[in-house]
Amino acid sequence: MIGLVTLSTALAADATTDTDWLGDVLEAELTRSIEQLSLPDAPELYHLRYQTMRLDQVDVHASMGSVVRSNVIPQGLLGVEVRVGTPELDNTGFGGWQDGFGRSGLPAHLTPEALATAAWRLTDSAYKEAVEQRARKVAQWTPPDTHPGDYTLTGPVVADLGSASAHSDPGPLTQLATAISGALAGPELMLADVYVGHEAGDLRIVDSEGTDVRTPVQETTVRAVVMARASDGALVTDQRLWTVRDPSDLPSEAQMVAQAGQLRADLLATVAATPMAEEYVGPVIFEGEAARTLFRYVLIPQLQGTPPEIPFDSFFGDLGDDQDPVRLGRRVLPDEWTAADDPQRAPSHPGSYTHDMEGTPASAVQLITDGIVRDLAMTRVPRRGLGPTNGHARGMVGTRQTARVTQLQVQPDRHRSRRALRRKALRVARDYGRDHVLVVRRLQEPSMLRLADGTWFDAVDEGTALPPPVAVYRVRADGSEERLRGARFAAVQRWILRDILSAGPQSEGSFMAPLRGSYASLSPTEGVASWLSAPDVLVGEVELVPTSADPRDVPVLTAPPLP
Repeated sequence: MIGLVTLSTALAADATTDTDWLGDVLEAELTRSIEQLSLPDAPELYHLRYQTMRLDQVDVHASMGSVVRSNVIPQGLLGVEVRVGTPELDNTGFGGWQDGFGRSGLPAHLTPEALATAAWRLTDSAYKEAVEQRARKVAQWTPPDTHPGDYTLTGPVVADLGSASAHSDPGPLTQLATAISGALAGPELMLADVYVGHEAGDLRIVDSEGTDVRTPVQETTVRAVVMARASDGALVTDQRLWTVRDPSDLPSEAQMVAQAGQLRADLLATVAATPMAEEYVGPVIFEGEAARTLFRYVLIPQLQGTPPEIPFDSFFGDLGDDQDPVRLGRRVLPDEWTAADDPQRAPSHPGSYTHDMEGTPASAVQLITDGIVRDLAMTRVPRRGLGPTNGHARGMVGTRQTARVTQLQVQPDRHRSRRALRRKALRVARDYGRDHVLVVRRLQEPSMLRLADGTWFDAVDEGTALPPPVAVYRVRADGSEERLRGARFAAVQRWILRDILSAGPQSEGSFMAPLRGSYASLSPTEGVASWLSAPDVLVGEVELVPTSADPRDVPVLTAPPLP
């Protein structure tokens, strides 16, 4: 492999040493809190959950062939979830930040006394916030007759799947990051950085229903980021992602260096590409990674069933439906298309899990049949017309868990070749008076745009569901291709997927999804490791418009020579 097997067998750090007593301490605090937590005239505490996550994290950053930082960071977190009132109406799902959820750090050298003290402080604070939050919610919001309730009690779940071996030697990953960033380096680039994040440890979940679940946590993510300025001042960025469960699962160092070299070549080809000069309206083919990104941004939000929080200033039973992208019972894809999510579809993928963040066993879900959304990824927060949970709760420790799709497979009724897809696209393009069609092969990662120059892409703010393309081509009937740059999508709405005319070859790949907030808020190795399989698609009509560049952004000084 890549010589990183040494990292897999390194000595375990103190942060994840054996703590057989941890469950006993948490269960004792659960019992004590349930017996003693009460305030005059306050609603009863009906559910309490603790989550502990204990990890060793390796954090590496290399730039232009040099190490910027290389650290081992032991991390321990304690999360608490307090629910008061009843499952029909409690303190959760209402706008605001003091909502009965909380988290705090744990000492690297954890003792029973330290854990009990942290749980006591956090629980007391979260309970008081939960009581106040429910009072605000009851005062400002009246549940309609169709309200399915706020939570579902499911009974105890008990499982101990162990812990992943933690590591304390960042040397092999530092060497890898340095080698990759060195392959990217060159005077033409303004940025050639590689970020590596590795974590290993476990997640423990206990609650007042008797749940006690321990699952291993392990992930290694490598992100290469490059940036350059074109002669007209346009900023051009690109990136590559590798995410695996263990460092030994990565490609060889030689393979990753070669892929980094291709990333650099692709970026320079984009810098030299023809700027898009005029608006394009017509058929667009999304190939490979771009096709998967299309489904990631447009389809996945429609399949995650946790209702959005009720707005803080809500009145008259307003449930915030305008904020809910879910399309249950509605057509989102062409006839005979299907989509299913199975958190254990690819067990070796770091996004695979057996139990979710509520301790529920993960289940496969057939989400779309015949192009219509039939079911949703669900947590224990119910939704009208659906069961309470299928084990898709994901989120940060000590926060409101929401349903996440993490291993999604989208299947068309029929696969066609890329050549057939282009022939059909060119026929459609003639109706628009065009002798060419646009083919998009890769889109920008919003978090990389923010890293490069502070550009903040957010789908809501931008009025489109898609970030700008980084690899787009003008393709003519004779098969010739012309690379373009400087394009962005005009308003792309969720119903664009109903305008898919044909599907091409299937591809699969990984991405990092936000635990909360937007993609733009992620750091290079942050997020939920997710997997997606989807076909190339021909969309009947898409609008792309040119973006303007400012020549004043071109550096006055030339880049310094590199050895």
